[in-house]
Amino acid sequence: MVKADDLLILLEVARSGTLIGAAASIGLDHTTISRRISALEVAVGSPVMVRSARGCELTELGRSLLAASESVERAIGQVRTLAQPGGVSELSGLVRIAAPDAFAAEFVGPAMARMVRTHPKVTLELTSATRPVVQGHGADIEIGVGSSVPRWETVVLSPYVLGLYASSDYLADHGAPTSIDELREHRLVYYVESLLRVADLDVFEGLFGGRPVQVSSTSVHAQLRATVAGAGIGLLPAFLADAQVTLRRVLRAEVDVSNDYVAALAPRALRRPATTVVMQELRAEVRSREHELLGRSSPAG
Repeated sequence: MVKADDLLILLEVARSGTLIGAAASIGLDHTTISRRISALEVAVGSPVMVRSARGCELTELGRSLLAASESVERAIGQVRTLAQPGGVSELSGLVRIAAPDAFAAEFVGPAMARMVRTHPKVTLELTSATRPVVQGHGADIEIGVGSSVPRWETVVLSPYVLGLYASSDYLADHGAPTSIDELREHRLVYYVESLLRVADLDVFEGLFGGRPVQVSSTSVHAQLRATVAGAGIGLLPAFLADAQVTLRRVLRAEVDVSNDYVAALAPRALRRPATTVVMQELRAEVRSREHELLGRSSPAG
C-alpha cells in the first residue's frame, strides 16, 4: 500500500536531487529517507529512482508519481489552512535560490530579508556562484547570466551593464586611456579566462583583441577590491563599481557591455509552494533598483 508520507518524501527527493538534501529539508536523516523510498518502491512494484554518486534521478514511474505527490502536499496544506483560526494559513516552507555571487549579495540578500520579515515561517537558502543558468538539483529559483534552460520557465529579471573602471590613484599615476588601443599600456583586471563558465562574460577577445588579463580572479568582489586598490583597470558591473567613491569609469562610450540576469523557475511539480512569493520579492527588488544595474545615477537618469 502506498503511503502519503512516502509520496511527500519522493517529491522532496525530486526537488533536492539527493537523499541528503531531501533529509535536510524534511528534518529526517538520509537513511530514513532511503528506507522510505525503498518502501515506496516495494509498494508500487518497481524502482522510482536511480541512485548515483551525482545524486538521484527519477525513473519514468517516479516522474509519473509526482502529480499525485503534489496533490498530497496541496491537500495537507489545505487541511492546515482549515485548522488555522479563521481558515487563513501563514506562508511557510523552504525555498532554495541559486544566483551569481554579486547579484546574490546585492539584490537577493535584501529581497530575502524583506521576505522573512513579512513571512517569518518561510526558510530561505541561497547558494552563489558566477555561472550560466543550468538545471541544477535542488533550486526552486536559479538565476544566471544571459542563458535559458530548456523545459524551465524563464524570466528576464533585468539587463545590466559592465564598464571599465579605475581608481583615482591609479589614474593619477598612469593616466586615463583615451581609446581602446591605449589599454595595452595598462594592467587589466577581470575573470580567470580558463575558469570562466559564462560565455556572455567572455568579452575580452571581442573588445580588446585577446589582450591578456594581468590581474584575474574567479570572484567579482575580489576584482572590485583589486581595482579599488589600484591593481589596474577592471571590467566591472556598474551596480558594484558605481558605489565605490574612489573609482572612475573610463572609456564609457567605447565600452558599455550589456547582459541579462535571467531567472529560471523549477517545473511546477517540483516548485516549492512559497517560490512564487519569493520570486515576486526578487522582481520588486530589481525593479526598484534597475537604475543601478544600468549604471544610471537615479531611477530617472
